[in-house]
Amino acid sequence: MSTFYARICKNGHVNITYRRAGKEERCKECGAPLMDSCPQCGSVIKKWHYYGMVYLTPKNLKFQRPDSCRECGYTFPWAGKNINFD
Repeated sequence: MSTFYARICKNGHVNITYRRAGKEERCKECGAPLMDSCPQCGSVIKKWHYYGMVYLTPKNLKFQRPDSCRECGYTFPWAGKNINFD
């Protein structure tokens, strides 16, 4: 089984990887701190479980970046920002 986490910087850039965001980790695009869970309630933003062989490609790991926490409703710092991902 493989587990993936969505890690999002405070400016809204998405990074999907096998591990949780460390306290000192920063966005490779803008240098802002990365987060993988809600700072209010601690709920993980997005987590996937895959069984078998998985390749990390933009095609199979895209997801809709949320503007607020699905558990407590906390508004994330990137809410409403339009980020160009191309």
